[in-house]
Amino acid sequence: MCGISGIVARDAERYKPLQEKMVSCQAHRGPDGNGIYSFSNCLLGHNRLSIIDLVSGDQPMLNEQKNIGIAFNGEIYGFQSIREKLEYNFRTTSDTEVILAMYEKYGTGLLPRLPGMFAFGLWDDRKQLFFAARDRFGEKPFYYSLTTGNELVFASELKAIVVSGLVSTDIDPAAVSRYLTHGYIGPVQTIYKNIYSLPPAHSLTFRDGELRIERYWNFPATTTENISLSDAADKFEHLFEEAVRKQMVADVEVSAFLSGGLDSTSVVKAATKFNPAINTLAFGYKDKFNELPFAKAAADMYGTNHHELLEEGSDIEELFLMLPDIYDEPFSDSSAIPTYLICKAARKFGKVVLTGDGGDELLGGYTWWYKPILESIISDDRSKVSPGYVFAMAAVEKMREKIPGAGASRRWRNKLNNIKGSNAGDIVAAAAANHSFDKRIIDSLGLPSPAGFIPFWQQDNSINDAMKFDIADYMPGNILVKTDRAAMANNLELRAPFLDVEFAEFCISMPGHFKTDGKADKILLREAMGKYWPDTIKCRDKQGFGVSGEYWKDSPKMKRLYSEFVTNDKSKLYDLLPYKETQKVIAATPGIAFNFLILSIWMSKKYS
Repeated sequence: MCGISGIVARDAERYKPLQEKMVSCQAHRGPDGNGIYSFSNCLLGHNRLSIIDLVSGDQPMLNEQKNIGIAFNGEIYGFQSIREKLEYNFRTTSDTEVILAMYEKYGTGLLPRLPGMFAFGLWDDRKQLFFAARDRFGEKPFYYSLTTGNELVFASELKAIVVSGLVSTDIDPAAVSRYLTHGYIGPVQTIYKNIYSLPPAHSLTFRDGELRIERYWNFPATTTENISLSDAADKFEHLFEEAVRKQMVADVEVSAFLSGGLDSTSVVKAATKFNPAINTLAFGYKDKFNELPFAKAAADMYGTNHHELLEEGSDIEELFLMLPDIYDEPFSDSSAIPTYLICKAARKFGKVVLTGDGGDELLGGYTWWYKPILESIISDDRSKVSPGYVFAMAAVEKMREKIPGAGASRRWRNKLNNIKGSNAGDIVAAAAANHSFDKRIIDSLGLPSPAGFIPFWQQDNSINDAMKFDIADYMPGNILVKTDRAAMANNLELRAPFLDVEFAEFCISMPGHFKTDGKADKILLREAMGKYWPDTIKCRDKQGFGVSGEYWKDSPKMKRLYSEFVTNDKSKLYDLLPYKETQKVIAATPGIAFNFLILSIWMSKKYS
């Protein structure tokens, strides 16, 4: 796990002082070493967190002829078997060199053969070609921009591109619209007009001033095979264990998060097959939102080396003020702070931790969003959602807005409202296109409409389309951004076995009714792994990981912070938005106040 950066420009050496700044500002992503390599027309920079090949895996890494160089962030799971099939004079035992070898054999066609989580920038000095790519689900970030002189700048984090000073940092009003109605901006846009995120499953080439971006992977279609749930569960268990086994390979100790939820419990159960004494880490608050008893029940059953990490009264004001430095743009998932805190605590136990990320999106965990879509699909009138379901679910989500830490619920409620108002024949496509866009809010603030979402896969008008939408947008735009930045801010690598390519493709291809039927969630996961869970976990409801009660509603510090950044008409927020209209929006939609607070703090940091 590392940080990458670089500049592609004629006589690139003149930019070396800027490249040094880019590497320096990403030191948190790789405190074990850093490096810069200069080609005549390309600079590559790297920050290293040593996980594989602790001795000889330094980067940027060059081939034997020193005419190809790479800066790589991520892990290529199962790279050893790939290495055995390549005729190449390997000088290290790192997965980075395997990518170099694959490029020499396959050129830019290597990506369909490359598993794992990754983002890399590669320079081919022979062809004067820059080649970059991002993994299929967006686990690792890759930002890029073209300068006014048509030079390319790239990095793992926005801050590195900004600090280069080579590109303008004008705010994109359409990105502000997307943020206010989603709580996040990615996975393609950024808060800046001229800086972009390379989408998951895409490659980028840049040569002779021409930029080209192409998709190299797509979702598998839903299987037409007549497979039973029990047979699917058997294959699920095998592939899942293989995914966990591959992700436990490291030259440092690997631990696992254990929340006591279905996903993390399943990961830990599989992990104990390969390391019975694995360290499991559970995080809890000293209030009613505590999940520790569920995690302990699983740890006791599996016999892990279990550790309870308690939130010890952190300075909430300080943490909120840190968010712009961690995420580089407005990001208002209320679980960002506890995710940061658990990563900070987990770093004491090593550099690598397994997580349950991806389970909800792959296996139908968001029943409150899927239920009305399922109702519409089985209805005789496919152009109209059952009003009873929609209004009932919207009412439930409206109540959830008032629960501290439930900030994400507003996004799902808005999705339901958009489905309700749609006359489109394909309800899933309509929901995906609208997402959580609230036109009334955007119009009242004088902002342009955000870009709509266009499904890129062949739709089958099933609940699988809704899950694919979440995998394509919500997961890389929110979930994986949250975990990557929180972990890397603490020099920690997180690995998500659910996102193993072979396993994930299998799950995506399974029929939707193997995942959710509107009443039960994660049906396939329960069938495959439920026999290994404690009874208390089998029956528990889904629980969020948002900021706890006293943090947001009752904390005097938070009230003071809100007064300074949102109520105060001198706040930098109102250099961007009209004060009176903003206050009206907050009064009419209290759940959005958190988004304005985060945006205001970010604005104050940007212009301080």
